Amino acid sequence: KVLKIVTFTKNNTFQALIQYPDVVTAQAAKMTLAGQNIYTACCTLRVEYSKLTSLNVRYNNDKSRDYTNPALPTGDSVLDSALAIGGKGPMPPPPRPLDHYSLLGQGSPGVLPTPFGGMQGSLSSSLAGGYGASPMAGMGGMGGMGGMPTFTGMPLAGVAPNNNALGVPGLRMPGQMPSCVVHVYNLNEEMVTPDSLFTLFGVYGDVQRVKILYNKKDSALVQMSEPHQAHLAITHLDKVKLWGKTLRVNSSKHSTVQLPKEGQPDAGLTKDYYNSPLHRFKKPGSKNYQNIYPPSTTLHLSNIPPSVDEEQIKNSFEDSGASVQEFKFFPKDRKMALIQLSSQEEAICALIKMHNYQLSDSSHLRVSFSKSTI
Repeated sequence: KVLKIVTFTKNNTFQALIQYPDVVTAQAAKMTLAGQNIYTACCTLRVEYSKLTSLNVRYNNDKSRDYTNPALPTGDSVLDSALAIGGKGPMPPPPRPLDHYSLLGQGSPGVLPTPFGGMQGSLSSSLAGGYGASPMAGMGGMGGMGGMPTFTGMPLAGVAPNNNALGVPGLRMPGQMPSCVVHVYNLNEEMVTPDSLFTLFGVYGDVQRVKILYNKKDSALVQMSEPHQAHLAITHLDKVKLWGKTLRVNSSKHSTVQLPKEGQPDAGLTKDYYNSPLHRFKKPGSKNYQNIYPPSTTLHLSNIPPSVDEEQIKNSFEDSGASVQEFKFFPKDRKMALIQLSSQEEAICALIKMHNYQLSDSSHLRVSFSKSTI
């Protein structure tokens, strides 16, 4: 949930500071929203961490808002007086804060619909109409009180989004959180195992449970630890090729993956990974949050011991069935390297087979997708 927002203009650029309740939520928002476009091919969001630990919000208006303190004034004496009529206080309670999933759109790829389209006057949005305008709009300054400002897109407290907003693709109202469970289908049932899905989906979040459906073994349910991790998995893995088939990944109606009941046939198709030591994101602030990329032909390797050379690594990948095209150690850190394979599908298969591969008595290889090429 968003706790506080402060907007401002610096170097002719509209900017905002947004405070979340914890580091993990802020990381999820950064991963999900960075690089998204507010409008097609323009207004690309740049999201960075701030050095501030807390925001000091003085007013609840179209430039700032403290969702934890609805009693703050607007900073406009006329408006504050008008809103105080009837003893309602300086500012009625604001709408429930939006979570960052509310900003996710399913329209044009990489385009981000936003309910705050009219905040700066010149910014308009197709979503602005779904959020109630000020009840004072068109009232002639409320009985001659003189041009009451309206807050298009940032609704005055108590003015809930109307029903039109509910029909906008991708807009979820607060409380309608996405599921942690994703449905995976069109799998190669001869190749798929719970462990292989754990490793692949584990690139995008901490997998808690995997269930390959007993009567439909080309389908599976994968439970992530957080909804935003499920969203990342869907975004990056839907329609990729794996084991000769095009994978389909979407959100599941299930909220959890159930373990089989005692005596129920399962054949090892359901597995619990809650206590797995291979989770990549268990530690808050983990650098892995900053290195999440879509599948690519180039893999990033880490945790390489000094005793292992290039030929040993290349041979290990080729023994797994991969065709190595290029290999390069990081110049300043020989514990890491890039390896380029012949196709994206081959790289996905190699990641599944080679992540946690034992290179020496005390070292296991870490494999992830890379944004770089060799």
